[in-house]
Amino acid sequence: CLPEENLFYIVSPKDIIVSKLRDEDDHVTWLIDHEQYEEALAVVQQKENTLQKHNLQSLGKDYLDFLLSKRDFEKAAQLCVKILSKNKDSWEEQVYKFAKIKQLKAIAPYIPRENPVLDPAIYEMVLLEFLLSDAERFLQLVRDWPSHLYKVQTVINALLDRLDRDRGNTYLMRALGDLYSYERQFDKALSIYLRLKHKDVFQLIHKHNLFGSISDKIVQLMEFDKEQAVSMLLDNMEKVPMEKVVNQLDKTPEYLFTYLDRIFQKDPHMAEKYHGKQVKLYAEYAPKKLLPFLKSSTHYPLQMALEECEMRNLIPEQVFLLGRMGNVKQALKLITEKLQDVNRAIEFCKDHNEPELWEDLIQSSLDKPFFIKVLLHNIGTHVDPIILIDKIQEGMEIEGLRDSLVKILQDYHLQISLREGCKKILVVDSFNLLDRLIKTQRKGIAVSSKYNLVVYQEVSDSQIHTSNGNLFVPWRSATHSDEFWDRSLEFIPGVSGVGLEQDSEPVSCQDFAFHSWC
Repeated sequence: CLPEENLFYIVSPKDIIVSKLRDEDDHVTWLIDHEQYEEALAVVQQKENTLQKHNLQSLGKDYLDFLLSKRDFEKAAQLCVKILSKNKDSWEEQVYKFAKIKQLKAIAPYIPRENPVLDPAIYEMVLLEFLLSDAERFLQLVRDWPSHLYKVQTVINALLDRLDRDRGNTYLMRALGDLYSYERQFDKALSIYLRLKHKDVFQLIHKHNLFGSISDKIVQLMEFDKEQAVSMLLDNMEKVPMEKVVNQLDKTPEYLFTYLDRIFQKDPHMAEKYHGKQVKLYAEYAPKKLLPFLKSSTHYPLQMALEECEMRNLIPEQVFLLGRMGNVKQALKLITEKLQDVNRAIEFCKDHNEPELWEDLIQSSLDKPFFIKVLLHNIGTHVDPIILIDKIQEGMEIEGLRDSLVKILQDYHLQISLREGCKKILVVDSFNLLDRLIKTQRKGIAVSSKYNLVVYQEVSDSQIHTSNGNLFVPWRSATHSDEFWDRSLEFIPGVSGVGLEQDSEPVSCQDFAFHSWC
């Protein structure tokens, strides 16, 4: 017995047995021998500083190997985070072990993305595994893992090979779009996003200023989201010129209509050279907008527009175009025969105010009692109602004729009253203006001392007497350098006109005093 070393010897004729007290290492070994790894790990974590034979790293790896041998892959993958911690080499070793038994899917969620960052080949290997077996998880990893962890172009090449055999896989296409974005190949990413109708396609264009890449993709953008595409195009016309858009959309008239209509709403003059196209587009896709467009624009061929409206039987539009072309009689005929709208016909005649139009309207209304009634109510201020009344067929029944005749008389009296009032106003205005003219002509003219008065026309006594005996001589002209006078001097005896000359001998105004003539 050696108490100081905790050793005990048992000696027999054949054997010597040495025994000693059990320590923590022995306990851990016993737990491992009995496959109680979790308890062993707990002991190692608590007593690691006192253990001589065991440590957490080696025991953990043994436990991982044990779990893999038992095919408990999920538990082994979870334990890697605890066991391997930040040891890069250990992580890579374990990932390869999982790859060897084709269980990369189990460890993929736990592979570290930072501290430590593993070799790019590790991440590429995992991505390739999902690329071949699980496209949805592959897309998820592409979006979850930062692109600096692996060589993006390597993954793109592998993905393109896969797509050759599975072109319809949307998960793979979306992943390819993301990978192109990571590589800043935005034009390729845009093509894929458009093909997939990805919700972020417009954000991608704005974020990376891809307007130069969409000139040949405008139809696809319109197919994806017409309203958002048009708004983007209108907001960036300096980057995507209108001409390019129109050329792209020319084969898809509905989209072209939407684009040009929004431009016209924004600025009616911006796309004037395409107004001819817009006539056809409005007639086809928005007939209600055609007439306001025709009225607000003059940059379309009238004959072409008329033919387009005739083809679609758009009567109000034909009326307007015929009126603009000067064919007012044909326009009036359409109103009375096609629209049968007498009120509109009356307004049309009032707008053009041509006697022949009124005659045509009256003539076309003679077999329509309702037209006659409305005309009698409304034409009194423009046409002599007697013309219409004389042409009414004898015996024709016209509902409300009495009221119409009363209305005519009232309109006539109103016109007489208005004319008399206007006459009085004109007379008063004439007298007021004449009075102002006389007062203006009677005003004197200020003359400075440097000017001399020069008499340049003599008049006889018979020309100068007025009713009160004074001399009245209107100012006829004035000469001085380039100065001209148009006012009047009055009551200057013996002259009919006075001029001013500079640098002549001064003449006293007393020489031209006012005199009375008896």
